[in-house]
Amino acid sequence: MSDNKFDMGYLYKDSFSEKEFLDAVLKTIMDDYTAPSYIFDEMVCSKIGRINIPLILTDGDAEIEYSRMIGYDRYVTTTKYKTTTYSNGFSNRTQSSSTRTVTDWQRDSGTLTGTAKSGTYDERYKVYDEYVTNHVMDKNNVRQLSDEELSKYTLTDDMVEFMKNDILNKVYANNITYPGQHVKNEEYYGTTTLYNTTVTIVSLYAITIAIRDQEITFIASSNGDIEIKMFGDYPADDFDELFKFRERVTGERLEVTKSQRKIFKCTILTTILSFILFLALGLALKILALTIISFVVLVLGLIVGIKFSNDIKRISKPYYQEIFERSKRDSENKQRIKEESYESYIRKLNN
Repeated sequence: MSDNKFDMGYLYKDSFSEKEFLDAVLKTIMDDYTAPSYIFDEMVCSKIGRINIPLILTDGDAEIEYSRMIGYDRYVTTTKYKTTTYSNGFSNRTQSSSTRTVTDWQRDSGTLTGTAKSGTYDERYKVYDEYVTNHVMDKNNVRQLSDEELSKYTLTDDMVEFMKNDILNKVYANNITYPGQHVKNEEYYGTTTLYNTTVTIVSLYAITIAIRDQEITFIASSNGDIEIKMFGDYPADDFDELFKFRERVTGERLEVTKSQRKIFKCTILTTILSFILFLALGLALKILALTIISFVVLVLGLIVGIKFSNDIKRISKPYYQEIFERSKRDSENKQRIKEESYESYIRKLNN
């Protein structure tokens, strides 16, 4: 067969309908707290489409020639003798030994043959990688493509080249052995023949919604359980007055705690500097009283700092409570508005 043609093709059967897919998408939007409250009133949906990802699998035979240098270690022991003559005429002879490793290099070459599997898919579908990574075909849920359907799909030269190289590398890695302790200048090349090349069409349902100059695409594999994946981001919600409310309340809290925070910062800074000064002088001059004073200053500073820190928390508490209650109220209102518009949208869809 030609390397750019397929021996066999399969298509996954649908496990659910387009309507079930749409219902799942709408429910996903409804349950997503990040979705804006106005989404069901303003969004425009595209028609439900298909994304067909051709997933290619193949077997291959490889014939490889290789060459390399193999290093074998051996140990060389060197013995040295030293004679020392003293002033009284007495001589002393000593012996010392050292061992070093020497590597002998030998050229090695040969041939390898073997089989391996490989797979690939079009890089244009890289964004949907999770649908094809580590994919294993379930033959109970696919039907075979007719010759006419199969003729619509071809391998690109880049795909063929990738799979041939992949099989070549796998065969080499799985069959080569490494005698000796070292290897260098390793090279190999060969030829690969592909066979049993199949294409399995992983079919995805897809729908795009347009809202306030943004587009969001929802995807689900048409086979298996309905698992909705979202590609894109929602626009901001209309509840931006909550942000302004938080800014105002935070500003008020900072204003009423200004003096406490200033005293707190000054206390901590003064405590640290005084502690370092008295401790350094006490140790340098060996005056125990200064060392004791440094720790007294540290304790007093911490006590004062804790008091003003607690004052800041006490004064801030009602402001935090106000922000919490407003956030909760707005969140409930947002959910209520979204639920009402969702139910209205479903009624219109079913009529």
